[in-house]
Amino acid sequence: MTEKQLSNRRDFIKTAAVGAAGITAAKFDRLFAAPGAWINGMQINPAIDNKRVICCHDMKMITSTPKDPSWANQNKAVDANAVASNMDEMAKLLAKKTTAAEAWSAIFRSGKPWASTKVAIKTNAIQGPTGNHPRVAIIKKLCDVFVDQLKVPAANIILYDANADAAASYSTYAGLTDATKIRATVSTRAQSLGGMTPVAIAASTKNISAPADLVNGVIDVLVDICTLKVHSGPGISYGFGSCSLCMKGHLGTFINQGTDAAPSSTGLHVLDAIFNINKHVAILGGNPVRQQLCIVDGLLANGGNSAIWSVRADRIVMGTFAPIVDYLTATKLLLNATIMAAGPMPALGATNAAINLPKFLTSFGYTTTDALDWVEFVPGVGIVNPPSHEYSGRLVKVSLSNPSFKRTTAQILIPHTAGAMCVAILDCEGRLVRTFLASLNETIISWNGLSDNGTTVSAGNYLVEIVAGGIKRTGNIIVTR
Repeated sequence: MTEKQLSNRRDFIKTAAVGAAGITAAKFDRLFAAPGAWINGMQINPAIDNKRVICCHDMKMITSTPKDPSWANQNKAVDANAVASNMDEMAKLLAKKTTAAEAWSAIFRSGKPWASTKVAIKTNAIQGPTGNHPRVAIIKKLCDVFVDQLKVPAANIILYDANADAAASYSTYAGLTDATKIRATVSTRAQSLGGMTPVAIAASTKNISAPADLVNGVIDVLVDICTLKVHSGPGISYGFGSCSLCMKGHLGTFINQGTDAAPSSTGLHVLDAIFNINKHVAILGGNPVRQQLCIVDGLLANGGNSAIWSVRADRIVMGTFAPIVDYLTATKLLLNATIMAAGPMPALGATNAAINLPKFLTSFGYTTTDALDWVEFVPGVGIVNPPSHEYSGRLVKVSLSNPSFKRTTAQILIPHTAGAMCVAILDCEGRLVRTFLASLNETIISWNGLSDNGTTVSAGNYLVEIVAGGIKRTGNIIVTR
């Protein structure tokens, strides 16, 4: 594609973004997060629905299945460029923006200048050198966003977990001034987060502590990253919804006071206590709210209650609200015997999931009948399961009206709320041929078979792209004589 063609496409996207401005600045009458702990009905981000979760499925993110479970081989198998590109696309879908820069700026918010903002990234790396940890490429991409785009100093970003394994797993991949590495401080437990301070957690029988910088509000932005894991051991069969995802990951944030290990199953390892952890001011306090993004690394997954991955799931999941991220990830992925073919959730786990997973919603004021948006996309293909309540809307028809050609029509569904839209016709090589601007109520667009330069196009297949309200939809039109 020539520079002129690229410029034309960029201009098209910019025009689309301007046309959708009224949508992205939508009116919200919801209750937004406040400095205190969780209140049912709060929105984590005023511009992103708590109920929206994005899942990327791309087998190219892993170049080959690792020959052994070692941490080093896990990371060698990951295509970091594919991961970074996909995470940008996920951010755009989550925030409904047309560019990655706009999307990340909508997802991450701070009440301070970014140069003085403090960021904590909670990982899950407690299982040693063969464990299923969030891969380096995912964490690096997040740090690149903070450092390169938002201009957060690398020294202000802390990567932490419950014990020393986080430092052991990530230290060799980190460097504050090395752009090829994770630009963050890797903390041994909460050493770089002000140490531990006592907190009270309802439904727990243990003395609990949490990192002081989270409890006292020193940390402004918190990102929660976990891996795709079944968790159905007999000692914890009553809890977790039989999964170990974002909410349970905070057992590495809240640990027994005065001990090095996470709490035992007779104390904090009860479902209500985990919910109360995830409602705590350390997690959902702050203004803007502290925990702003939750990610499930499902590149490799645990098919059973084991520390070692056993399944290539080839997926990454992203959302703003941990309970709904966990609920949808468990129901869409962990309970899917096809995805978890090498080790699906055991019968005991599936039984527990049926009992406990609905509590992930009801404990936070949602229900299983709520319209939850699980948006799964495949690079090169697009969204493969558009939520019907959002994406069924007005039917836009792009018809070929030139009498020299046989008439064909592209029919594309876009949301009722999308508003003004831009329509582009591209040839089979992705070159921009013709652009149209359409009004709010326009549903039929006639194309006379001419390019923007006024020349008649050749017969062949053409792609129709509609961009409106930060959402892109595509269709096809065939030109034949």
